[in-house]
Amino acid sequence: MKNVMFSLSLLFIMLQANANNLTISTPVYNDGNKTISFTIAWDNSWKISTGPSNFDGVWVFVKRQACSSTNIWASALISATSADHAVTAATNLLAVDAVADGMGVFIRRSSNGIGNIATHTVTLKLNASLTTNPSITPTALDNFKVFGVEMVYVPKGSFYVGDGRSVNSSNFSAGNNVSTPLLIDSTKQAAGLGAASVYTSNGIYGCPNLLPATFPLGYNGFWSMKYEIGLWAYIDFLNCLSYDQQAVRLAKWGSRYPNQQDQNFGSTNYKQQIKVRTPGTYNTVPAVFGPYGTTEVYSKWSPASYLGWLDLTAYLDWSGLRPATDFEYEKLCRGTLNPVAYEYPWGSTTIYQPNRGYADNWGAFNEYWSIIADGTCKYGQQDDNYCPWRSGFAATATSTRSQSGATFYGIMEIGGNVWEQVVGGGSGYDYSNFTSANGDGALGSDGNANTVGWPSGYGANTGNYIKGGSFSNATSTTHIQVSDRTYYVGASESNGQYSYVGGRGIRNFSY
Repeated sequence: MKNVMFSLSLLFIMLQANANNLTISTPVYNDGNKTISFTIAWDNSWKISTGPSNFDGVWVFVKRQACSSTNIWASALISATSADHAVTAATNLLAVDAVADGMGVFIRRSSNGIGNIATHTVTLKLNASLTTNPSITPTALDNFKVFGVEMVYVPKGSFYVGDGRSVNSSNFSAGNNVSTPLLIDSTKQAAGLGAASVYTSNGIYGCPNLLPATFPLGYNGFWSMKYEIGLWAYIDFLNCLSYDQQAVRLAKWGSRYPNQQDQNFGSTNYKQQIKVRTPGTYNTVPAVFGPYGTTEVYSKWSPASYLGWLDLTAYLDWSGLRPATDFEYEKLCRGTLNPVAYEYPWGSTTIYQPNRGYADNWGAFNEYWSIIADGTCKYGQQDDNYCPWRSGFAATATSTRSQSGATFYGIMEIGGNVWEQVVGGGSGYDYSNFTSANGDGALGSDGNANTVGWPSGYGANTGNYIKGGSFSNATSTTHIQVSDRTYYVGASESNGQYSYVGGRGIRNFSY
């Protein structure tokens, strides 16, 4: 993957990027102190007080398995007091920010700087009662897994939704279906937006009920995943589920089961295939999933695809994150800048499509596109294997935001590669009870997300829809534009049977 770093030059925000190389070591559990220790390192981190005035970091969460119990991997809750956690290194470079629900911690730079994060030892203290979700009986011999997701902080502040383009009868995806961009500020967040007529040109394009103050409009600060969910991250998720939960994830294809050797979640493409490497035992022992081959690395740096809305939200619930709203999506892209009609996530109206089948170093950690051009975006079925490219493929050590395809805050591939999925839309589904509530680390009895207020269906009129385009967009670039809402009523793509749908998550946090 590639990461983005910022410098301010002639009032233009420029971006640089290099391989991020996030590594987390095997954790060590100290039963006496009730702590988990591991090392962490990643490349091209930043914390800046100019331009976007933000920073990157890693969301870290812990799973625990009781060997003497049912072998369920449960979420181990972490102390909600930041001072209970420690980072040891020659330089005091990192800080640990605890969260109130104990689902994990954010690890970030403690002061301004740009560059690689060398290996640091992190020690996290479990919460005092050793709570897990679901509940297990802990022992000193339990197994632990530590997971990390690279994130970018999006500061609290006002921004615009809608890009000011003219509304016409054939395309109500223009802006937020109003001809004048709408400022989202503290007053609107505190009061709620109210009726759909406030933010759309016609009530059918918004929520049928009033949007209250509890609905996340994007004004408040939050962390966003830097990249779309990675394929190997999704493999980790599947390998922490029970057999029955794994079967739910395969059920959309009809006759695929975790007890069948080489049964796959997705396609036969090298970069996108997740296979059953070790079959499970029906209704008892879960399968072990892996990539295309036992030593295959083509997929390691690619985003996960074939993720329907229920797949995405299950992953986010399990990892303590949540889906974004369509308002928050626009803030991720545009930041504090004034909107530009028909703009793309990288802040211009220019888009460039790579025009040959394979990227250079196809499938490798340094897969890239050799032509540096403004608005480079992976869209249109150009790859002979019909798949996305490595996250951050367009970023180089000298590329600008536009050339890298990065958002205002340094978030990658919100346009192109695979579709994003957000809460919002219209035509009848009431999603006004959606809040900033995060996942609790455990799935419902049906194997899906069970966080109150999250839309729980897919297809038309279910309170979620796709944005940002994908590598399969061959004829239209409109869908990639920041304020496009073509699929405001939902789409069949969100059922997860298509190779070009993925997503990412966010989590509210205030500094």
